[in-house]
Amino acid sequence: MTKPSNFSLRKIAVVVVAAAFAFALSAFVNGDYDSHVQRFKDAATNLDKTYHTLVDEFDYWPECGIRVTGSHLASLISLNELQQMLPCPLYVSGPHHDGLWNLDNEDDFGHYNPEAIEYLGGIARKVVADKKFVETSKPLVDRYLYRQMHIMMVIHDALYDGAYSQEERETIFRKSVETKGLDYGAYDVGFFLHLLNLEDGSYVYGNIDYRFLHFWARRWADGTIDQFYDALSVVFKAYHPEYVFDPEIYWLSGEEEWLGEEEYDGDSEYYVVIDGSELRLRLEPSTSADTFKWPDGTNRHPKVGERYYYLGEEGDFYQISFHGNALWVSKKYTHLEAE
Repeated sequence: MTKPSNFSLRKIAVVVVAAAFAFALSAFVNGDYDSHVQRFKDAATNLDKTYHTLVDEFDYWPECGIRVTGSHLASLISLNELQQMLPCPLYVSGPHHDGLWNLDNEDDFGHYNPEAIEYLGGIARKVVADKKFVETSKPLVDRYLYRQMHIMMVIHDALYDGAYSQEERETIFRKSVETKGLDYGAYDVGFFLHLLNLEDGSYVYGNIDYRFLHFWARRWADGTIDQFYDALSVVFKAYHPEYVFDPEIYWLSGEEEWLGEEEYDGDSEYYVVIDGSELRLRLEPSTSADTFKWPDGTNRHPKVGERYYYLGEEGDFYQISFHGNALWVSKKYTHLEAE
């Protein structure tokens, strides 16, 4: 038997050490991965403890658009912490630097790294694979993120359900990116924007629709739209497996009244200001009328100091436009202010 040369022994040693190192690294990465999963679970159970990191912008969390949602979620997991979880950079370019999100930048946006979104999507899948966790966290997730995830799902699915050609869809995305998602009249998306109807009977203001559409347009531009949608759909359907996109449910014609009998036309000279905490929103002007609720069945309340467009009054109640819904509040705990 030929004795191995010193060179061969060194090669074998290198292979053994490399294999041992790879095994140790794998164990380290898997351990970190599990801790990342737990970190996201912890964040989900603290959705009621977020704060607004965009201090100069009105805070209407949780009935809000993509910017305010991102602002609140950034208070749970910072960009710096998120980047440390990842095996690669989160962004390949854009305005987010030094461990902070620059959410005020309208001229540029973060171009995500597809590999990073794939990794985060894997974490999301493992989080919602825990059925017990989904069950226990559902009330908080529904209260603070259901509406935003729902709108995002509907807008994406409406664009990809076959009603639009690839060319039409890309034209919509391209014009949204070019106009920075702000010039709503620059293009016609041709479906339900300004008239998005959700299954819980509520509606969504057009400016919020456009901002969520603009998010998808940016993800189309940076090449991560599929990765983001895959992760979002896994999470949303884990909490709401009954969801199926159906144009009959979500699309409203322009002739339909979407604020009730007294539709707000933008000409109201008054606001109704909320004075009382935990004020109930009624579907009719009566203390015995049903209340406006979250998907989990708990009552939704306006915040003290918030102002809503005055639509009319009847007896002891004012009618207000509450995020696209014509609802009634008690005069006892509110007051009128001129615009």
